[in-house]
Amino acid sequence: MSDHPSFTGRAAIVTGGGAGIGFGIARAFARAGARVAIAGRAEATLRRSAALIEEGGGEVLVVPADVAVPADCARIVAATVERFGGADILVNNAAHFALVPLLDADSDVAAAFLNTNVAGPLNCARAFAAEAIARGRRGAIVNVSSIAGARPAPGCGLYSASKAALDMLTRSMALEWGPLGLRVNAVAPGHVATEGVIEDFRAGRLDEAKMVASIPARRIADVDDIADAVLFLCSDAARHVMGQVLTVDGGEGM
Repeated sequence: MSDHPSFTGRAAIVTGGGAGIGFGIARAFARAGARVAIAGRAEATLRRSAALIEEGGGEVLVVPADVAVPADCARIVAATVERFGGADILVNNAAHFALVPLLDADSDVAAAFLNTNVAGPLNCARAFAAEAIARGRRGAIVNVSSIAGARPAPGCGLYSASKAALDMLTRSMALEWGPLGLRVNAVAPGHVATEGVIEDFRAGRLDEAKMVASIPARRIADVDDIADAVLFLCSDAARHVMGQVLTVDGGEGM
């Protein structure tokens, strides 16, 4: 485990916190002393992940929710404030991903990407910001973007467009909310060794050797690489960092 800044006394919300990158981020915050709320659609997955974090001494709140539903976004923040007395950090990690050729990308398919990857972070951030501003609290928001937001790939048109929109939304949030005490940044991972990516390697949908050879760091990121970047951006060490999209990909996107 990497050395983390202390978040003792702070409360962090992580959407999509039940698995993959989100679980890694939630676990890292808990290890650093934060109380953590994890939100997601699969309650059983959330509860299994919460149990793992609690085994390490962390305090976890499980909030079954779908960020594509605006009322759920407000409920995530409200539940966190009720349980922990406030919310200091929001990590918008929940995302929708699928390979969809643009000829097949009708309005319903597009809405699935935009509702989760753009409107979801916006609505969660709005609820978080409104609560923080009303209570006179400072806070940090990190949006989990992707290197796909800066480059096209076959079948990724809608996903890439949604992440590009999230990058600009990050900068806009920082511009509007920075003077009100909220720092907003993003991280943009490349491929990460999550359960889904590992399964793609095993099934032959992705060529691990070819991918590793294309990354200057000569390895695929693990979830702690992304978690460490998120914790940095939420920490006092990044107190003057605002509106940035921090790429964490070992050089994959160059």
